[in-house]
Amino acid sequence: MTRADEGSLPDKGDFIMPTAEEIATLPAKTIERIHRYSAELPPSPARAALEDALRPRLRTTRPPKPVTPMRLFCWPFEDLLTDRNPRVRPAALIPRRVLMPFWTMLTKPSTVSELLRGPSDEHPLPPRMDFGALDHPLFEVGRSTLSAMRGAAVGNAGIATVGKRIHPDIWDIVPEMEAAIGLRHQLWLVKQHLLGNRVSLAVTEFLTCARNDALSMHVLLLSLARSPQTRKAFPAFADALSREKSQEVTRVLTDITRCTFDDARRDLGVETAEEEARDLDPLTLARGLKPVAERLAILRAQSLGRAGSTAAERLTQDLKAAVRDKLVSNVDAMIDRLPETPRTANETEFVSALMGAVGMLTTGREVCASAGFNDMTAPSVERLLAATQKRISALARPAPGAAPEPALADRALRVAARAAHAFEALTAQEDVLSFLQAAFSDATGRPPPRTREAFLSEIVRSCCSPVREA
Repeated sequence: MTRADEGSLPDKGDFIMPTAEEIATLPAKTIERIHRYSAELPPSPARAALEDALRPRLRTTRPPKPVTPMRLFCWPFEDLLTDRNPRVRPAALIPRRVLMPFWTMLTKPSTVSELLRGPSDEHPLPPRMDFGALDHPLFEVGRSTLSAMRGAAVGNAGIATVGKRIHPDIWDIVPEMEAAIGLRHQLWLVKQHLLGNRVSLAVTEFLTCARNDALSMHVLLLSLARSPQTRKAFPAFADALSREKSQEVTRVLTDITRCTFDDARRDLGVETAEEEARDLDPLTLARGLKPVAERLAILRAQSLGRAGSTAAERLTQDLKAAVRDKLVSNVDAMIDRLPETPRTANETEFVSALMGAVGMLTTGREVCASAGFNDMTAPSVERLLAATQKRISALARPAPGAAPEPALADRALRVAARAAHAFEALTAQEDVLSFLQAAFSDATGRPPPRTREAFLSEIVRSCCSPVREA
């Protein structure tokens, strides 16, 4: 491909895109490089056309995680699993660390169905965890095996002791596993109703299967409150359910208040009733902030009453402190280190550091918005934009006051394109376009593109053309 004349750039209608025939002649590494650049750019007709042409040459994606008998067995109660202190069972949750030794104990007897040990020609494992997989016979086999084991433990002190070595509360955990497996279809349906914002149907389905059973009610409500799929919808669901005036619902919601508060504080690394405070690394903290904001909304639900309001007030202060004193301060330190990032051929280290800062700021901004806080990330966003602009200018002009070098300008433009796409989540579109225009002028010394599409076209030609010498 040829580059545009130095004096102008094409408008939206003048895209010069590589054809499928041209792409077919490119090396695999070049294909991946172009795809990597295009994936970082905003949606546009140019990007769509480029990706359509690239698709036949792209490598296949990583296959999904395989389904195993143990994974399938645990699926119905996965929302009840916790990574908190495994020896202290908080709020009737299931410590994740007991699963492997318990599974070994469950499948050890020679009388256990072969379905729990592996697939057969008659009953292969499902290819994926979806609604159809809920009908697999492993579930009912597992449920009956749990029931038989629990019954055996009542009359056999040896079995009971072996189970308690795994966890002191194991014989209280087993009925909850049984209940979750038995309610797997109903839990799926309630989740689908909540995902579709059909709260009244979710309440009806819930009451149909759990109204007169305290354990079922507990398992379902705790699963819905902790599931990443339904946490956002849970406050509306709980408020609607509380109108039923059920004492059991009120009791379970009290348990959910305590569990939600402790889960949130653990995500923040704050001391809980069971664990000491932890010093989380920045990425772990950032990953935990969104769930904390969702859990804060649960605690603010009217149905959780005064206990929920009190917990929400405490969590609000913890969350503000985490964003202000941990996340933002870490990002500011990352921005301070950006100028010292080593120069490499593709600016890999700088782009990686930049994306890390952008990701954390994006999380902080979203958390502030969902929790109802003032945006605490705005000053850091301005600093990051300025630092990136300075780096792009330095990439194209090795010496202060020197003219831009063509090969270095290409590299600077690619960095600018990736940065601009990342900045879209942090600032207004006009600010992103201004950033791109300033970066283009700094890198090339030419008038900037008038539109984002024109800038993308320039990047595509730069990727597809032979590398220019400085």
